[in-house]
Amino acid sequence: MPPYVDKMKTVLAKYRATQKAGTLLTLDFVTVNDYLFLLREAAQIISKMDVNAMYYLAAAVSDFFIPADKMSEHKIQSGDGLLNLSMDQVPKILKPLVNDWTPKAFIVSFKLETDEALLPLKSRQALKRYGHQIVIGNILTTRKRVVKLITVDSESEIRLTAEEDEVQHIEIESRIVPELIKRHTEWIEDCGKHGRCGIRVRTTSQ
Repeated sequence: MPPYVDKMKTVLAKYRATQKAGTLLTLDFVTVNDYLFLLREAAQIISKMDVNAMYYLAAAVSDFFIPADKMSEHKIQSGDGLLNLSMDQVPKILKPLVNDWTPKAFIVSFKLETDEALLPLKSRQALKRYGHQIVIGNILTTRKRVVKLITVDSESEIRLTAEEDEVQHIEIESRIVPELIKRHTEWIEDCGKHGRCGIRVRTTSQ
């Protein structure tokens, strides 16, 4: 019997229990447009939860795409010679999410880099530009084992040991989510005390 069978049984049992309880809604998407429209609709509905809502924006959306109206209707013929593609930049979704769709929510975004030295700088630039609460930063080569939780004024690390990663097969998300829940709870309590829930602090610098 393959070594992962017992683990998969446990995962499947938890998944079925979640389905039965009705606590997980899955929405499939294929294109960038699918994702953007689904996120907007979901955010506008969930915004009724006010500060109690948390958005965990982990989808690895491409930076560039080909809009539907620019796609070829028919098969591209190889006999036409070289193929040149012109792609548009994917719209930045954090700005309308933070400002318009769900202005009082706790919002978590992700930042993937290949240069570790750039990670804190790029993460804080995003925080200041959009005014959300936290960026989870990771490096491409170590993304499954190490992440940094970066806010405007703090930085902490979650790291799996070699045994946890390679032997116990622990997913780093199992460490990220409880930490985010704790921070979200603290944020609600803090902004309630100071009457600043939903007030964003951001800059317009690029």
